[in-house]
Amino acid sequence: MKAFAGFDRPSVPASYLQLLVEVVSERGHNQTELLAGLPIEPSVLEETNARISPMQWGLAVSRAMSLCDDKGLGYECGLSMRPTVNGFLGYAIMSCGSMRKAMELTARYFESRQRNFAMSMSIKGAYAEVEVREKHEIPALREFFYEHILIGITRGVATILGKPLSDLDVTVCFDWREPAYYDAYRERLPTTLFSQSANLLRFPATLLDLQPVLADPQASKQAIELCERELAQLGSAGDSMGLRVCAQLVQAPEGGYPDLESIASRIHMTTRTIARKLSDEGTSFQLLLDETRRRDACAMIEEGTLQLQDIATRLGYLNPANFTRAFRRWTGKTPSEWRDGRE
Repeated sequence: MKAFAGFDRPSVPASYLQLLVEVVSERGHNQTELLAGLPIEPSVLEETNARISPMQWGLAVSRAMSLCDDKGLGYECGLSMRPTVNGFLGYAIMSCGSMRKAMELTARYFESRQRNFAMSMSIKGAYAEVEVREKHEIPALREFFYEHILIGITRGVATILGKPLSDLDVTVCFDWREPAYYDAYRERLPTTLFSQSANLLRFPATLLDLQPVLADPQASKQAIELCERELAQLGSAGDSMGLRVCAQLVQAPEGGYPDLESIASRIHMTTRTIARKLSDEGTSFQLLLDETRRRDACAMIEEGTLQLQDIATRLGYLNPANFTRAFRRWTGKTPSEWRDGRE
């Protein structure tokens, strides 16, 4: 793997640091103790939409672990996660019409919160899996990052559905051996497996059909628009080629999406350079296009105003059968089955 890209560039929401301050405060330590001597201005905690670098985030986490004498703070931070910590994205997820949509939104905008990780969702039989993977070698605190992310997503699902975490049939998988600090958190965590082949959440696919308690399509739409604006702004900063490409993947009036050559022309790069940078980030143009098509396909089917053949055309599939095969690969169901399940 390549080195952790952008380690000194602001990309981690400062709201995560604020959450860490809350966690250490509950352990008897204050913000001043946490930030003393670190290259982090306390004022960043007061700025809306501020970001810190992964280096600053790692230093703060290390200090917190030392102050609290607890290497399991990834669990604690995950258990303390609120959807609103993720700003516009949190509001969009809380108010969308189904957990399927919530997970798709999380995957769509995941890089805007966790720049050096990627998230994907797949359906395997009766179960859904949400996998998180690192794009680059993580130089330190790898376990903390995965614990924070995966337990945080699980906590978010429970909050959105208005259920206690203990009521969720969710299994969390980690690819390292069970650490000694797990015992202190065992009773507060969902079923957790270690020494697995990937870092992911596994749960019954039927959970995706549940409705968030604060479902509000109009509010979700407004929050998604703000997420799109934020994605475009982050992309234009040049920190992530994936974000820049995603910002350009917008449906054309006649249907379909811009191809790689068109996007290369718009952002003044060669297709070879874009492909190389996407590869460095652990993705590709085709993967990003497929994720965008899946998101838009589900949204149009859920809206219910278009025939499936029209949706296929809008997505750029001249042959509806190709759309059906792709949709089954994305969701485990045909478009008709998925639509019928929404009714």
